[in-house]
Amino acid sequence: MNTSTQGFPGGVPQERRSTKVLLAGTLAEGIAGIGAVVLAIIGLANKAPQLMLPIATIAVGAALLFEGGAITARFANLLSTARGDTDVREFGVGMTSEFLSGIAGIVLGILALLGIYPLIMVSAAAVLFGAALIIGSGVTARINSLWVSSVEEREVVRNVTHEAIAAASGVQLLIGLGSVVLGILALIGFNPLVLSLVAMLSVGFSDLLSGTAIMSRISGIARRQGSQ
Repeated sequence: MNTSTQGFPGGVPQERRSTKVLLAGTLAEGIAGIGAVVLAIIGLANKAPQLMLPIATIAVGAALLFEGGAITARFANLLSTARGDTDVREFGVGMTSEFLSGIAGIVLGILALLGIYPLIMVSAAAVLFGAALIIGSGVTARINSLWVSSVEEREVVRNVTHEAIAAASGVQLLIGLGSVVLGILALIGFNPLVLSLVAMLSVGFSDLLSGTAIMSRISGIARRQGSQ
């Protein structure tokens, strides 16, 4: 029996399909995160900031949406082998918060792009994104760690990946707190354009960091599966 199919019922074909879904979701999250970072930097450089800010908000919302999808795919794989004492409610709250904040952020960004109270919309999105990061950081780290343990047999690789995931989770939590504070200050009128751009830059970086923390592991698994 090939132990590389651990945690993926249905054998190698099912495992390969699952890995492709994970890889696509994580890659999309990273691309959206990079886009948000670049757009926020352009805006902070005073290059059409009123345009860059709502587009960056949409990009961050998309990144959170993709992250929620990737996490859901990993959770679905774990659920098939979960023990009866596993509490899935905690996981559901984290994933739901990312999905909802991603969708709401995209809507707020579009409204801001259309000129409907743009600074209020993006400031509210900054608070929303920050809250989602705070709620989801621990859940995301736990699911990622459990998933890596279920598919990786080498103890050294597992330990290194767990360390990277824990570090990314800590940074994500701090960025979430910062984004909430920046969004609240922007909502009360304290330099909302600049603070909202900084918040989008920070959250975009968090999405990028979260994606890269697990991307190399998924890529390695995909390469091994392709060689089988």
